[in-house]
Amino acid sequence: MDGFIELLDAIGALARRRYQTAERFFSELGLNHTEARLLTLLQQKGGAAAQDALSEMLYVDRTNAGRALRRLEQDGYISKRRGEDDKRANLVRITAKGRDAAAAVSRLKKRIARSLFSGINEDEARAATLVLTKAAAEEKNNRS
Repeated sequence: MDGFIELLDAIGALARRRYQTAERFFSELGLNHTEARLLTLLQQKGGAAAQDALSEMLYVDRTNAGRALRRLEQDGYISKRRGEDDKRANLVRITAKGRDAAAAVSRLKKRIARSLFSGINEDEARAATLVLTKAAAEEKNNRS
């Protein structure tokens, strides 16, 4: 079999395992995978970001992101307000409860990583990261 096809299939299998494992772990916090990712992204962006930008960073459609954001807002993890310059745009801010949850998500990600990668060592993890980062950058360049 072609090595690139094998890599494609291995990445797909790992992505499914990662998603399922993350769903299981994040449910301990009452969050799903998308909600946990949104809180992490907001934390990384300094606590605030435009809703459309968050959707793009998630690589999900606006409907799915909007649904997750509504739930996070209802549960007090985030607040949303209309943009001052563009009334159609929403600015999303993480709350204190959201920051606490983002910290818990970060701790859970360490457990998820240990669960998924217990069979490889640190050097193998770094080598895999280099290859996948290179492939992701190349794919992004091809879209531009």
